[in-house]
Amino acid sequence: MKGFKLELMGQAVAALIREQILSGEVKHGDALRLAPLAEKLDVSITPVREALLQLARDGWVVHQPNRGFRVVPIRRDNVVDTYFMWATAEGELAARAASRSDSESITFLRRLDAELHRLDDHHSKHALDLNSELHTAIHAMADAPKLLWFAEAARRLVPLQFDSSFHSVPGWAEINRFGHTAVIDRIESGDSPGARKLMFDHFESTCNLLVTWLDSLDFWEPESVREPHQALGND
Repeated sequence: MKGFKLELMGQAVAALIREQILSGEVKHGDALRLAPLAEKLDVSITPVREALLQLARDGWVVHQPNRGFRVVPIRRDNVVDTYFMWATAEGELAARAASRSDSESITFLRRLDAELHRLDDHHSKHALDLNSELHTAIHAMADAPKLLWFAEAARRLVPLQFDSSFHSVPGWAEINRFGHTAVIDRIESGDSPGARKLMFDHFESTCNLLVTWLDSLDFWEPESVREPHQALGND
């Protein structure tokens, strides 16, 4: 149980460090040292070490022998590639859901979608919760745990997580509110190829909006900036 608690603490510390990197509080090339971080975050060194090792595995920091951990630049093409993998996994999950569609599940998806459409404030936490519940329901219909694992792994690597930043990125809240109806139509009709494509497109739209916004903020390494069109290259 103690090890489990330390693992959860490590995940929480990793999330805090990610936010510091994304906010610019910690900059590319900065050293991340165990003791100062532990003191600043008011935790022991162990969860900080676990957090930095996780961030190194996920590509946010690099571990240099005898020098500790340093923040690495966030490359635009890496974000696009990560979104491509995420969109591909989510598209396949939607296709699997279409192949296993049942009336009870569709009724539930329709109810969530209708509630999203009725909301006066589509930037609210309730809107975000409905979005999460809807995607979770599609994942449950798909019953494909390995695909879901890959989707979750990709989601963890994307900067500016949807659930913490959908207020900030222009267009994200609108996709959250209106972007599911056509996908549900395809799932209900058992159209796996159609569900796959539309769910991929759903995530591609999210990616394009994020990348365009980060381009406008000069977020990337200068040499990594490219034209924002069709970020996922779904030609």
